[in-house]
Amino acid sequence: MKENYLPELNEMYQKSASKLQRHTSLPQQPKSYKLEKLKKFMKMLECAIAFLQVSKSNISLNYRLKLDSCEKQIIKIININRPNKIVPPLQYGQFPPPHMQSH
Repeated sequence: MKENYLPELNEMYQKSASKLQRHTSLPQQPKSYKLEKLKKFMKMLECAIAFLQVSKSNISLNYRLKLDSCEKQIIKIININRPNKIVPPLQYGQFPPPHMQSH
């Protein structure tokens, strides 16, 4: 999962951070709905990234039980932000299609 999703989530986070920085650097810009939505999105990305960065040696039973729901959430985040690139969920033990594998 880490190899398949982390690079794209990191890219989304960097783009969002740049947008947030541009928006907050504008003088006397009122807080907007879009700004709050962006902050919430970045918080979701932070949680997903942190979840994927857990080392294999630290994976507990509780963590394994959350894998499926977390993967679904990650796929949803990616699909919402990249509507032309639909990411199918992987089945446990299944390898991603060749076009999704990182080299």
